[in-house]
Amino acid sequence: MEPVIIIIVFIVPALIASAIALFVCRELHDAGFYSWLRNKLSLFGAVVGILVTISLSFICVGISLFGLSVFGPLLCIIFAFVFIEVYRKYRASRQYALLWLLTVSAEREVPLTSALEAFARERRGSFARKARRLAALLESGVSLSDGLDQVRGLLPSHAPPMIRVGCQSGALAPALRRAAAVNDLNAPVWMSLTGKVAYLVLLVFFGMSILVFVFGWIVPRFQKIFLDFDTPLPYLTEQLVSCSQFFVVYWYLFSLLLMLGMLFVLYPAARYFGWNPPGLGWFTRRLDAADVLDGLALVARQQMPMLDGLDSLAKSYPRSNIRMLLRRAAGDVQAGRDWAESLYSRGLIHRADLAVLQAAERVGNLPWALREMAESNRRRFAYRLQSVVQTAFPLVIIFFGAIVGFIVVALFIPIVSLIHALS
Repeated sequence: MEPVIIIIVFIVPALIASAIALFVCRELHDAGFYSWLRNKLSLFGAVVGILVTISLSFICVGISLFGLSVFGPLLCIIFAFVFIEVYRKYRASRQYALLWLLTVSAEREVPLTSALEAFARERRGSFARKARRLAALLESGVSLSDGLDQVRGLLPSHAPPMIRVGCQSGALAPALRRAAAVNDLNAPVWMSLTGKVAYLVLLVFFGMSILVFVFGWIVPRFQKIFLDFDTPLPYLTEQLVSCSQFFVVYWYLFSLLLMLGMLFVLYPAARYFGWNPPGLGWFTRRLDAADVLDGLALVARQQMPMLDGLDSLAKSYPRSNIRMLLRRAAGDVQAGRDWAESLYSRGLIHRADLAVLQAAERVGNLPWALREMAESNRRRFAYRLQSVVQTAFPLVIIFFGAIVGFIVVALFIPIVSLIHALS
């Protein structure tokens, strides 16, 4: 058990702190801090830059090892979550600023290369370099959709499929505006849920840290004290001892639960940065369906064949499993099957969506129906997620309250018995 505690308390915080230090150093490099030092101080500036990097690494690791004590992993997790959320929002602000700039430029027929170059002059680091590279690709004759496939990370992940459909249908400006408007629909929901989800999961981490300390250190010594006094333990305390022994033997099961909780906390950030943990695709399937329906709404509006729209979405969609489903749906349509039934059979839409889309297609109101179904999928996902969080919030608090009550009573009753026996 002691090696496990050492790994959790010291090695994990040190690794997290080292990763954060390297990330900060890379951001300083991208922002031009080291080049500025070299330009101002010549060789001495290069030495100062090296010292800054080394000092930053030692400071982060030192704080994690010596300043965080037993609660190092918990505080490191909190710090990592806050750091990732801050950087995610900072990156999102730049991406949506560029997306809105491209939207306005396309609507007013301003060359996109000029807009990208102007945007890059106001930024520094890797984001500015990517904007200049995309501008150079557009200047060489590459389409915006193909350029975004080569320069990833400039726009939100849901935007490139919509832009590819817009480029092929000749409706780039509406595609850009629709992609930019998605953030206005989703941002309030995620902002209201992020704090509650983080609180629940961090509460679990904090509770597990307390359990590790109680079961691994207090309960064995408590049991030894009563053995020395030759005093039997009450039934409730014996159950606590049994729980502590189970925890010590099967500690890896609780480690798996902690890893799953950490994955759930970091899932929004992982999805934002383009990594989708395997096995969690069902969780956001409605959001994927909404993005697909938004793209097909633009296809229907421009009176393009649905087969071309499915092919376009399959080329640029960020998630590999959704790309595979779109390719299979396109194959079904090419074989003569109805496009809406193909989407339903592949699990991209629900039966209710299928009925609405088929009815709208019969009356000639398909673009409006597709947009409404996309917004409906996003709303239903938000409502269900809110209901889950609102239900889990009191249940988790009550669960940990019951555990704390059980531990306090189980440790307090034998003390009363021991005092009574000694008196």
